[in-house]
Amino acid sequence: MALAQAGVGWAIGVAAPGSDRRLRIFCAAAALLPELDLLFGKGPFAHNLFAGILCIAAAAWFFRRDADRAWLAGFSLVGLSFAVHLLMDLFLWGNELRLFWPLSDRGRQFAALIHPSNPVRYVIAIVFLLLPWALAFWKQATPLEILSPRLDSYFLNLFRWKKYDCLICGKKGNNRCGICARSVCLRHGKIGWGFRITCPSCAGGHAPKRVAEGVEDYLALQLQFLRGKEAIRLDPEFASFLHRKLTEGLRRLDDMPRDHPIWQGSDGRPTLAKLVDLSRAVLKDAPDDEESRWVLYAHRVLTNSPDLEYATIVPLILRDFASIRWMVSGARWSYVFSGVNPVIALRPPLESLGKTVGPLEPFLQVLKDDPNPATREAAAKCLELLQGKNPFKT
Repeated sequence: MALAQAGVGWAIGVAAPGSDRRLRIFCAAAALLPELDLLFGKGPFAHNLFAGILCIAAAAWFFRRDADRAWLAGFSLVGLSFAVHLLMDLFLWGNELRLFWPLSDRGRQFAALIHPSNPVRYVIAIVFLLLPWALAFWKQATPLEILSPRLDSYFLNLFRWKKYDCLICGKKGNNRCGICARSVCLRHGKIGWGFRITCPSCAGGHAPKRVAEGVEDYLALQLQFLRGKEAIRLDPEFASFLHRKLTEGLRRLDDMPRDHPIWQGSDGRPTLAKLVDLSRAVLKDAPDDEESRWVLYAHRVLTNSPDLEYATIVPLILRDFASIRWMVSGARWSYVFSGVNPVIALRPPLESLGKTVGPLEPFLQVLKDDPNPATREAAAKCLELLQGKNPFKT
């Protein structure tokens, strides 16, 4: 029954417009919270209104940095998840609750709609347990993402249309090596720490982790996916843009003096991992450094991360509105290769842009008249996304 309650909370979180992983976890936890009483025997410790208030306050603090509308929706849905648990206990199961404990020890109880001995009770519980998995085909998210978004993606890939050929056996699949980004099936891929899948070459330590003759050799090996037929077929301009930014970043890293702290404890050869470390270090001291922001964004896209961290490039879009095309291209890339819903993924960065430029619809309408056709297309797609439509489905 406790898991059934958590399933209801998850369903509330996942069905909400603009739902994200944080909200889903919070709603499931809020629906499960009253069951803490099981740790203390049957008691009123969590089955009361004050526990609900604490739960809502925690959610309000956790979502405090979100846009006002998202913040309000966040803690409201968490409160609804907690309230649904109490309402089910009161009316569906007929349990006695001391709602105002510890101020009052008076219990309240209503006649159960379903008698405890009625087998329908267990049928309903099973339905609540299966509800999150049924909604997964609509929202493309399952409770497995509580453990890891990657694990959730692997599970959903089992049911998605298989688009790519495994580099070992040629079998169709959707998964990619987390190091070299080449396609690999679950039979030949190795799932390691953090549920990251690696191809046999990378898992065996044969991946190019160092530069044999120079940075150009490393670039040719590590960024070969961006020159591959899949990337070129999807979006050649975006693939070229990512390649250029990562190339410039690796050359910038290679130009760093070898006594720089970034090289401490290493062999002094430039790698993508060191480039990411350098970019994050640079942004701490110089938040306006554009190249570091593009590097972090390009690296997230290259590695097919479930979260592209669009917030990294929002300041760049505010400086040059034409850069919105790269945010839209990243959303399409992530949707095609990883199945991430762009309507949900782009809502936070678009709301962040709206805080600065004002209402987004008129602003995007102006961008639709931009001389650059790529900018016009990106603005049109953003307008569809704001309306809750996925412009990449076709």
